[in-house]
Amino acid sequence: MPEPMIIAGACGYGLWPTNSLEGARGCLEAPVAGIEIDVHLTADGHVVAHHDYRIAAAASRLNGAFLETPGPLLRDATLAELRAYDLGRLKPDSRELRRYPHKQGLDGVVMPTLPELLDLLAQAPGPKRWIFVEIKTDPAGYAESADPRALTDAVLRDLDRAGWADRTKIIAFDWSILRDLKARRPEILTAHLTVPDAMKPQVRLNADGASPWTDGCDPKDFGGSEAAAIAAHGGREWSPHISDVTLERVADAKAHGLAVGVWGVSKPEDFAVMTAMGADVLTVSGPAWSA
Repeated sequence: MPEPMIIAGACGYGLWPTNSLEGARGCLEAPVAGIEIDVHLTADGHVVAHHDYRIAAAASRLNGAFLETPGPLLRDATLAELRAYDLGRLKPDSRELRRYPHKQGLDGVVMPTLPELLDLLAQAPGPKRWIFVEIKTDPAGYAESADPRALTDAVLRDLDRAGWADRTKIIAFDWSILRDLKARRPEILTAHLTVPDAMKPQVRLNADGASPWTDGCDPKDFGGSEAAAIAAHGGREWSPHISDVTLERVADAKAHGLAVGVWGVSKPEDFAVMTAMGADVLTVSGPAWSA
């Protein structure tokens, strides 16, 4: 069975500061095909890599002190304002630090831009590396996220300037992003992220009972099959959390002509299991990159 492509999730978030240049440099020395990042749009038009819509309190210091509450919305702050925060260490005794005991703490880590990360990839020796770009929006009103079209446009601008669209996969939980992208740039690869089963009770549904994330192709209208819904939406890849992966669901995805890209992989023993199940891509936190 073919070995799956290994992608370092959020620049190897289990080992290095999440979504950081420092993490990306470390990943490029590991046997990975590329990196994955989460992106947002700043008030002054920069695409930046960060997980949350706001500066995350558990991993952020301002003037040397950890934040007690999350910082500003990224969409409302300039790049210079966001770079006042040091994102290199987790708060002592935090749940996050207990979850990632191998994570290295660094000082002077600032929020990187997409062009900076692409420049780092361009300098890496060997084959041209992949970048998976998760466009972070919230279709339940876009209350905290950037405008989806504006963010997508800015991502495409940066990719085209760097000549990296041919080694990019755009991924999103907000399937409307992927529909729009397919209409405009069908040559760019995409993957449909799905909300983990354990988190689905937290999703605020539309009046018709459908999830706002599925852009009119809700699995409830396809016999409960996420694969069928993704295929009907024009998707190419089902991207579930590892906790949702079963032989039956992988077979369903393959029957609908979809690749399977699993995220949330963190244990060495998971590599062999996911490979045996037929996963095509594994997005891995590190520090282990293979079985």
